[in-house]
Amino acid sequence: MKLLLCSLLFAVPATAQTIRGVVKSNHEPLIAATVVLMQEDSSIVKTVRTGKDGQFVMEPVPKGKYLLSARFLGYQPYYISIVSPSAQSIQISLLPLAQQLQSVHVQAQRPPAIEQRIDGLVYNPQGDLVAAGSNAQDLLQRVPFVTISQDGAISIRGNNSVKIFINNKPAEFYANNVADLLKSLSADDIAKVEVITHPSARYDAEGSAGVLNIWLKKNRLRGLTGTLSANANDIDQSYNLKFNYRMAKVYSTFEVYQNLYKSYNYEETERIGYNGFALRQFSENRQHGRGNYFTFNAGWEPDSTQAFDVSMRLGIFPDFRESSLQATQLTPVREYARHTSREGLYWSRGITFSYNKRLDNNRELYVLGGYSARNNESGYIMRADAYKEKNENRGRNYDIMLQSDYVHPFSSHHKIETGLKYSKREINTDYALFNFDSLTGYEKDLQRSLRYHFIQNVMAAYLSYDLTVKEWKFRLGTRYEYTWLSAQGLSLPSYDIFVPNIIISRRFSNKHTFNLSYSYRIQRPEVYHLSPALDYSDSLNITTGNPDLVPEKIHRFEFGYTTGFISISVYHSYANNSIQSIRVMKGNGVIYNSYANIAGNSKTGLSLSNTLNIGKRFKLNTNADMYYVKFRGDTIINQRPYARLSTTATYQLPKGFALEGSFYWESRYPLVYGYVTGWRNYFLGVNKKLWGEKAAISLRSQSFVSRYFHGRGEFFGDTYRERFTRNFQRPILRIGFTYKFGKAFNTRPERARRNIEGL
Repeated sequence: MKLLLCSLLFAVPATAQTIRGVVKSNHEPLIAATVVLMQEDSSIVKTVRTGKDGQFVMEPVPKGKYLLSARFLGYQPYYISIVSPSAQSIQISLLPLAQQLQSVHVQAQRPPAIEQRIDGLVYNPQGDLVAAGSNAQDLLQRVPFVTISQDGAISIRGNNSVKIFINNKPAEFYANNVADLLKSLSADDIAKVEVITHPSARYDAEGSAGVLNIWLKKNRLRGLTGTLSANANDIDQSYNLKFNYRMAKVYSTFEVYQNLYKSYNYEETERIGYNGFALRQFSENRQHGRGNYFTFNAGWEPDSTQAFDVSMRLGIFPDFRESSLQATQLTPVREYARHTSREGLYWSRGITFSYNKRLDNNRELYVLGGYSARNNESGYIMRADAYKEKNENRGRNYDIMLQSDYVHPFSSHHKIETGLKYSKREINTDYALFNFDSLTGYEKDLQRSLRYHFIQNVMAAYLSYDLTVKEWKFRLGTRYEYTWLSAQGLSLPSYDIFVPNIIISRRFSNKHTFNLSYSYRIQRPEVYHLSPALDYSDSLNITTGNPDLVPEKIHRFEFGYTTGFISISVYHSYANNSIQSIRVMKGNGVIYNSYANIAGNSKTGLSLSNTLNIGKRFKLNTNADMYYVKFRGDTIINQRPYARLSTTATYQLPKGFALEGSFYWESRYPLVYGYVTGWRNYFLGVNKKLWGEKAAISLRSQSFVSRYFHGRGEFFGDTYRERFTRNFQRPILRIGFTYKFGKAFNTRPERARRNIEGL
């Protein structure tokens, strides 16, 4: 009986159809070329590699219409529409990239802008208009489910617990923060963006919203090439110069990036205590600074089956801020003002290395390591009437990571993936505060000064299994993580966790796909959540951490449906110990901010993604998210809806002109104790290609209705209610420019990129 069940489970039906063919270039077979079979809605059905003779076989394949693509690095991609079963072998001939960069004209059909996957989706910029001078922040505004806030923070479906990777490497090895990193990445350098809403066991247990993996293009043209790009408006300007040099088996890239920025915002606040206390505040904040990145990347590919890669990145960021506050206290009556000057110098250094090896039978080994260090020398001087104080803050943060992954396909129907990972994060802070005395000068306040040393170690192992049975696809996985912590003056417990996940996918009529998934994720407390240091920089809003926090544990369920140009998903998640900010007002009107594991946090939502092509010139991308969130604790029940809508339209005009427009809107963002107004943005732009597409220029008008974004919000507690209005200055006009230079040629096939690197 057991043998019979196994036979039924893995047997290929006698009526199954087979698609076979050969991939060549100049009548020579291409070994390890990637061949992808997709539905007409661009969802991937099967992926195979060609053998020693360039041949490939796909089975079983149900009858229907498909899109078949073939890709090999150093060659133009190939697309063809086919009908299964095919009466003959499919002959595919790939063309090498042009001999001279000036004359590159890719005639092959571009990949679709959105590709559906079992664990999320892929956004391909090649299938969309990318305006000259755009950066990664601009590009991500078009990606389904993704939101970029005013300060550059990324969220997926309204949740900012997102793990971000660049070329499958953690973003913390590239920059001080995500906002700076996204500005430094040119949109033209991005090959694709993976939005993984259901991460497999290979990914860290953290990131309750999902994983965002940004893949950068790799130069496959021999010779010296380069790109110069610029992006300027009345608030910030950025410049990027990149050189690529490649020989037969060795390549290198050197890149210089600089960003000059400034900002201005003001805020009005009213705080009412139920004991009769009343306070009104008006504050202004100005900031300016400069971000500088220097990046060097080099690699060696001894043959088509293996590659070594190393990347180094240095960042230098001087930053200056001025803020002023005027306050009127009504009961008892008191007026005061203060002015704060902040100055900081931030350094980041990072290095990553990787080795990947393709073994026989499509087995793959991948090893990745990384080290990063981030230093800051910052401080402020605050003056308030007859009082003056200053702060000196020195920080040293370090990250170390080493991991290995192994993929073993047993057949085209099932495979396993397994791996190990170790990561360490070390944070050192020396926070000193000095009070000014007219007789003795500055004297250190020991009660408000702190040295803090924090270390987090995580060991992980995982196993993932993929199975395909006819029209069904299954992915089962589990990950084990053990975390141990140490902190100066604190006793922090260690903990371990098993993180399971499952995805089931079923295709009907070659046009409709249904997915059902469950995942279990965690959110570890950050160091600022745990640190007991008191931040007195705003004497009316004092912040401290909570060393007793434990990781937040999130259960997530989702049902998805995809057909043609539309994708819809319904999801529900809940956590019984959600980490949230808490605010308590004392009798003197001072707010104390901290963090706690509140009793419950649940979210039920609907997501929609749509791509509409009207003719050959007009394209409309629309993304919408709606959910209902509920916070429940011992003393609070707060429930609110949330909605987000974004749409981008492009229209191709003759003679290299193109028009683009975008609109983004989100409703109030619900919090445990209140809400804040969601971000809203819009723009209209024109793009023009120049000099045989070697260069392009773009002009974009935005914020033409209102110079400022006016955000409102409200916080409340057992003893007070606080309302505020925040006004952010926005740019009005932006100009972008891109220029590609150099000469290159390509005469030999390059190695095939392994699955874990993306296609």
